[in-house]
Amino acid sequence: MARLDTELLAALKAMEASFHVRLISTFAPDLVCAPADAEVTQWLARNNPEFDQFPEKQRDATVGILLRQGDHTCKTVREAMQPLCEGLIVSADMPIADLIPQLRESHYRLVLRGGRIDGLVTQSDLLKLSVRILLFGLITHLELLLRALIRDRHIGRLWIENLDKVAQKRVSRELYRLKDAKLEPDPLEFTNFSDAVQVLGNEADLGEPFTNEMRAIKNLRNDIAHAKTFISSPEDVRNFVDRFGQIQGWIGRINSTLKPLT
Repeated sequence: MARLDTELLAALKAMEASFHVRLISTFAPDLVCAPADAEVTQWLARNNPEFDQFPEKQRDATVGILLRQGDHTCKTVREAMQPLCEGLIVSADMPIADLIPQLRESHYRLVLRGGRIDGLVTQSDLLKLSVRILLFGLITHLELLLRALIRDRHIGRLWIENLDKVAQKRVSRELYRLKDAKLEPDPLEFTNFSDAVQVLGNEADLGEPFTNEMRAIKNLRNDIAHAKTFISSPEDVRNFVDRFGQIQGWIGRINSTLKPLT
């Protein structure tokens, strides 16, 4: 069966949609808000040096956000804050996949939960476990599609000839080992992400960026699998968001080229 099983596709899409912004946001009482009448420079010097954004409330309503960066000399929080605007607010129920592109250039979003703005999500939250799980699931989805595309385009085991000698021996060794146990596995199950990319690397319609982008996606997957910090600068954020877009783009592109189920 060339295309991914319908039930599997449904499960993958449900996983992507079920990871919401609320899972990585900070809400009260953990959310640190700036007092409206405080003198900004003094307040920032004494409070939470690890944070860069502070919602500002009037009574129980969020009315703006104070940013650590900027010239706040002789200003109160109320005078220095950025007032609310539509582009700064996201729903707590928004899929994380929809939030990620918004954080490419913007450091934060205020989070609307129910009828109240009472949360904050920032670029640093992209390192949280829910994002890592989502990314690993998407890359696994992509790897399954790469294997499905190989099945579509390569009859029998001819695809093995596109692997280097080391990879060929590794796949053959695993295949013979299970044959001795009276099993008949699909040889593609013994390939890894790099093997699949190597097999498809010369497909003309995939274009020149395929191998380079897949190499970068594999590196991101390895960072996630080994719990590495893959974001430590604004440039890292932009690279991460671009890589995320590439993963989504290749999933859509490859899935659309697969033969329909029969």
